[in-house]
Amino acid sequence: PNHPGCVVYSIGSNGDFSFEWGMQQAVGAGVCEFHIFDMGNYTNRMPADLQRAHFHQWGLARQDPNAVGVPKPGQKFYGLKDTVKLLGHENLDTIDVFKIDCEKCEWKTFQDWVAPGIPSLQQIQVEAHNAPPQAITFFDTLEEAGYVRFHKEPNIQFNDGSCLEYALLKLDKEFFALRNELKKIKNNAIVDSDAKK
Repeated sequence: PNHPGCVVYSIGSNGDFSFEWGMQQAVGAGVCEFHIFDMGNYTNRMPADLQRAHFHQWGLARQDPNAVGVPKPGQKFYGLKDTVKLLGHENLDTIDVFKIDCEKCEWKTFQDWVAPGIPSLQQIQVEAHNAPPQAITFFDTLEEAGYVRFHKEPNIQFNDGSCLEYALLKLDKEFFALRNELKKIKNNAIVDSDAKK
């Protein structure tokens, strides 16, 4: 495997590095490589003792499907695949933690998270803002890619509870085999029942 230890992508810091600091406290200094993204310039707010931390001043956008080659530096937004290229992570097997709080960009970018050419995101921590109708597709897409939700809580500290924080973990496809078989049986039973009417 091509992996320099723990790798964390943290999208949307708003100058708050408590998540990264907490991870470093939990797993040890220097264990994780942190890539922190925000459109604001918060480099000077990064704790000096946060090790292996890199701040990138850009936001996440939907990946341009026609993009080829190396992305042009200096843009305000990049797609996830372009971000991976800019960081030289094309051959990285895994991003251990993908934390994203991007004020609704999750609804436009989630399909890129599981697209070909993206390292496996082992754990996704996402704050979902004001769920639109495509929220069902959002969760179905992640489940089809092998993710299960293991945590959900409303963010009532900074808003009215319309934002929900989810944590998802990528599991082996075999985990879903029995469930998928049961879904097929159920769907066939529904079709048979409808045909008899």
